Amino acid sequence: MTTDDTLGSTGLADPGPPSGPLAPGAPAPRWLHAALCAAWGWDPARTTVDLLALSHNATFRVSADGAPVAVTRVARPAYMDDTAAVESEVAWMTALGAAGTVRVPTTVPPVDGRDVAMVADPEDRHWVCLTWRYLPGAALDDVLPGLAHPDAWHRRVGTTAARLHEHALAFHRPRDFVRPTWEPADMVGPDSRWGAWEQACLPSADLALLGRARSAALDALHDASRAPDAWGLVHADLRPGNLLVDGDDLTVLDFDDCGFSWFVLDLAAALSYVEHLPDAPGRAQAWVAGYQEVRPLTRQDARTACALSMLRRLQLLGRTVTDPRGGPSGALRAEQPAGSVLVAERYLRDPAWLLA
Repeated sequence: MTTDDTLGSTGLADPGPPSGPLAPGAPAPRWLHAALCAAWGWDPARTTVDLLALSHNATFRVSADGAPVAVTRVARPAYMDDTAAVESEVAWMTALGAAGTVRVPTTVPPVDGRDVAMVADPEDRHWVCLTWRYLPGAALDDVLPGLAHPDAWHRRVGTTAARLHEHALAFHRPRDFVRPTWEPADMVGPDSRWGAWEQACLPSADLALLGRARSAALDALHDASRAPDAWGLVHADLRPGNLLVDGDDLTVLDFDDCGFSWFVLDLAAALSYVEHLPDAPGRAQAWVAGYQEVRPLTRQDARTACALSMLRRLQLLGRTVTDPRGGPSGALRAEQPAGSVLVAERYLRDPAWLLA
């Protein structure tokens, strides 16, 4: 089953709120269903392709005879216009899986044997597609609210991050490996990738306070170590929504933001959207305890992590207020602007507040 394509529209590009022409559970446009089946050799008559999520990428569940068998991520042309970065993402995932460092999805190559496929829509725009095997389970984000003792999972996420970093330090990257950096300017600079936090609907005094917090965090990072044990390849979006729980198994998903930055950016990412909640320091401290089971963290690392958490909060505020597809939903989304002010106040009062 596929949707009818509106003339002049792909059914994916430039969707409006909340998810444009496609809503979660909707079948893929005809052109995409046909292109994916051709690229991966699936029988079109037996294959359904339904939307799971829509953000800067569109993610689809692929089912054969009604049973889920794969997940395909489709990158919008404006976000990913070649395959090199995705092939590098796959290279790290494959190495992680082969080493048994952490659980990661197994990618499924197209019939041409490459890691990814480039498919064309009716307007001759090209989309980068990556497929991996379907895995059962629930996002840790959905599991945590029902737990009496969630800190054990936050600790485990910290341990998982440390294992990723240990692997990154020893990883022999292919010569053509290319991933972006996550410099402070990439997060909150004038040309930041995810939108301007200054567009948040807040009083001018609150926006000024956010600006002071940004400046303080940037100052804290100015002399932060970039030695090999502090800076390297990171997941960069290691939050509970990107971790899959199936019994005791924890699988790391969504490497599409992986790149080069301070290793403790993964601590900042673990707190995405929830830094303003009362349990944020407890989450951070549990993460650090788990991390230190594998790798040490210095006081400088802690200061760097807190500064990055402040910038990450502003980065995601920019995404939330400028992109209807970005950010959390419901009450948590509504809390982002005022919550960011609260986080900034805490950071300016004590730059180490998360880990004090």
